[in-house]
Amino acid sequence: MTDFDTSDENFLLSRRTMLTGVGLTGAAIAGGSGLLGASPAFAAELAREEGIPTDAAARIAMIRRMRLRTDPGIVYWWFRGRNYAQQGAKLTPLCELVFGAVMKVNPLADGSMELTSYELGFRTAPGSSERSDQLRNPLTGEMVDVPFVPVGPTTVRYSAANDLIFDGKIGNTTFKAEHVPELFYHMGDQITFQQHTAADTETPGLPARRLNDMTMITSPAKEALDPRVHCASATGYGTDLSDYARWWKMPAGMGTQCLRSVGRKETSYAGMPKDWVDMLARVNPEGARNPQTLLTLKQEEYRN
Repeated sequence: MTDFDTSDENFLLSRRTMLTGVGLTGAAIAGGSGLLGASPAFAAELAREEGIPTDAAARIAMIRRMRLRTDPGIVYWWFRGRNYAQQGAKLTPLCELVFGAVMKVNPLADGSMELTSYELGFRTAPGSSERSDQLRNPLTGEMVDVPFVPVGPTTVRYSAANDLIFDGKIGNTTFKAEHVPELFYHMGDQITFQQHTAADTETPGLPARRLNDMTMITSPAKEALDPRVHCASATGYGTDLSDYARWWKMPAGMGTQCLRSVGRKETSYAGMPKDWVDMLARVNPEGARNPQTLLTLKQEEYRN
């Protein structure tokens, strides 16, 4: 069994949930990178929620059209950002991250939704655009190997109440996840919500890790609030805080790892960043030519 950790930005299932999907794989169960779902809590009296629906079903639909889409189809998310070693209030750059996710959304007749996602992040040295196979740990001075393994394809289901239906396992790793209720903000002509997923990962023979995936997703209010819109334009701002990825070989007592990132949802593969597409082409030419084939691959073992 390898002790490489290949997706320290959380499982995007994106980062971001990612936003992506389970909320923890990727860009993080993107981010990413970053997307667990849950029944949204609301407080109608809060000034920050002025004009935002208080009806649970309307809020769930708004979340889905901002994060993903409410009709069948493909969406893409990408994030780029920088990882830091965090020692108290001191931040030391570790590396850059370029993350992308391909997601297939399938709404079901009972109001539930099936989501299949494939996530892939590339790391570069700080200030570089070239993918790195090795990086220098700035706190120890040691050169470390940078492992490379995609996350997914992973399929999960959300109930009509937006509760995640997932067995908690990817490969031989178990995820114990906690979804923190969303926070909503209405700012002029923009709607923003914060999603936060906290997860403990357990892999036999390896130390457990704690992951926090926090993403602010922002859409134009006229799209986010309109039930006739299936897929709202969306930008994401991510902050992940976790234990160090194991492959950094970071000694105990050196703090934690932080990722700050920014990204966008795309409805067309043509909108994905050229550097990410070029790096994908070098590791999977067919996937770069036809990204939907990535959703049909055999699931990679999750090594986080």
